[in-house]
Amino acid sequence: MNNKISVLLVEDEPVLAAIIKESLETRDFIVHVAGNGNNGWSMFRKLKPDICIIDVMLPGKDGFSLVTDIRTVDEKVPVIF
Repeated sequence: MNNKISVLLVEDEPVLAAIIKESLETRDFIVHVAGNGNNGWSMFRKLKPDICIIDVMLPGKDGFSLVTDIRTVDEKVPVIF
């Protein structure tokens, strides 16, 4: 049984995304990275993460719009901007 926390990280800056991902993985989180809001929405629906870390300014769907969509299917998943 896997008790690790699943994180969806939506960040369009590859270097920053890599730093955050590596930092969280060293603390035993499972991190999935999307580079834009549209991919973040697709990944959220597929993965059902335990928590989301979302950049506000994203290409495609911005962070606020993404969270609005997320809230239509999950009102309780924690989100960090």
